Amino acid sequence: NTALGLFADKGYHATSISQIAKEAGISKGLIYNYFESKEDLLTELFNEYIKLSISIMNPNNDDEITTEEMESFFDLLKKSLIEKNEYWILFSQLSLQKDVFNHLLSKMSSTEIILKHQKIIQKYFAERFDNYETEAFFFISLIKGFSIQYAFAPEMFPDKLVDDFFNKIKKLYIKEKIKI
Repeated sequence: NTALGLFADKGYHATSISQIAKEAGISKGLIYNYFESKEDLLTELFNEYIKLSISIMNPNNDDEITTEEMESFFDLLKKSLIEKNEYWILFSQLSLQKDVFNHLLSKMSSTEIILKHQKIIQKYFAERFDNYETEAFFFISLIKGFSIQYAFAPEMFPDKLVDDFFNKIKKLYIKEKIKI
């Protein structure tokens, strides 16, 4: 948690293992008992973020996003942005650091999970929209854009504005499957 807070606040490159240990009130050696490097610590935090984001989209982990799950996704996302704000800040920062982000993806145990999750999202849209690839891309872009803005400046978004945003996006993307 200390590493997460420091990485989110100061950035990955600007945070040292010494700072993490000092802030956590432990020795550097103790950190190295659990993690081989700062990079391994970051990889673990990134894996936790991936698990968090997947759990809000497909909470029962059944490889299908139902209409009901999509509806609850927006409430869970809003809750997560408030309660797990540091994860969202860190992910946003890392996604803009191509070298670090690509390295994380290459080392992650969750790479397969991410690809599987992307397929599940595509399936939801394919079952509900004619132009599903464009709709899925637009949906993901809206969610990422809002998440980045909210993560860094939640005070800029009054509750009514946030609720209006989610109500609007729900109207766009909560649909029953198309009958064939």
